[in-house]
Amino acid sequence: MSYIDSIHSLATTVEPGTILFEEGTAGGGIILLLSGRLLVKKGGHQVGVITEPGSYVGESTFVTGKLRSATVTAENSATIIRLSAQQSAEFLQTKEAEAKILKTVTERLTAANNYIQEHAERSRDLETALSEVLHGLSKLHDELADAHDSDAARAEAARRLRVLVNKYGRAELVGEPIVI
Repeated sequence: MSYIDSIHSLATTVEPGTILFEEGTAGGGIILLLSGRLLVKKGGHQVGVITEPGSYVGESTFVTGKLRSATVTAENSATIIRLSAQQSAEFLQTKEAEAKILKTVTERLTAANNYIQEHAERSRDLETALSEVLHGLSKLHDELADAHDSDAARAEAARRLRVLVNKYGRAELVGEPIVI
């Protein structure tokens, strides 16, 4: 029996929602994806999707001996091969696996860097927008406190508040539309 025949004999199909690894648990082996989609979550937030046949997860825990850094769940019915620690060691020593590991680590690092950069830019933009909105709200508050209690003053304040929030896109600031 060839290596390919023997490794495919380890294939199993898991149901949607099956947790393959759980963040913070001890490692062991790795999982190879043959078909399906695996969701990767860290801290309850999705950070990746694995769809390419031949991709694997769990190698960093296997190599470092540290706890699992993410939870991996089957999004749909997925066919996988779960390798034990010994099988993982043998698999990762093959020339093909070495090249794939380098490619995978590079792609994941690039994706992580892009994610960090995008969110840092978004955070700066959001900080600027919120600062201006809060400054505008403070100004409106002071003007309303000085104004007579009139419907016209309240209507003008509501109009200016809508303009202020809409300037930055209310969905970006608060998620749901503000109705005043």
